[in-house]
Amino acid sequence: MAGAAALFAALACVDGTEPVETPTVLATVPAEVRTPTATPESSDTPATPTPTPDDVVASTFDIPREELPVIEFIRLDGGVVRLPVEVPPREEYPVGLSGRYALEERGMLFYYPEGRGAGGFWMKDTHIDLSIAFVDAAGEILEILEMEAESLDVRSPGETYQAVIEAPAGWYEEHGIRAGDEIRFDFEIPEHLAGN
Repeated sequence: MAGAAALFAALACVDGTEPVETPTVLATVPAEVRTPTATPESSDTPATPTPTPDDVVASTFDIPREELPVIEFIRLDGGVVRLPVEVPPREEYPVGLSGRYALEERGMLFYYPEGRGAGGFWMKDTHIDLSIAFVDAAGEILEILEMEAESLDVRSPGETYQAVIEAPAGWYEEHGIRAGDEIRFDFEIPEHLAGN
């Protein structure tokens, strides 16, 4: 466990052009969910490991999916799609979804009440590909970016955004969600994130 203290935050939300590493100790994987990485039956079948004891994960990691708050995506055709999301405390934003090997139909919300125009997101120590939607203050999706696991490229929409919603890779395309669609929080933004 001592190794966890030395790990640096991943999937950082950065304010400058270069990724910034911040020493962070948040949560290590609880003993009851630690399992050894499965050995694939053949070299063609990849293992789907859970976070190791040394992986740093957000404190929201072990919240059951059915207990997560939900974001509704309202497509231009009127269809509504729901995604349960983890809503970590702001001090855990640099950790984000790092240390994960699977998401299983859940996402993560990053909320910036003051808006965010500079910086973006990267995938350091994030072991899975993600799709990321950037949302403006009116709740409209500005852009959806596909993010490659472990990439150090900092990516952003190039305009001010208020929320970022990370989802499993391809989730937005699979559900017909695209730029111009709108979101609605099916929950109150926590006071510590709302800037009140």
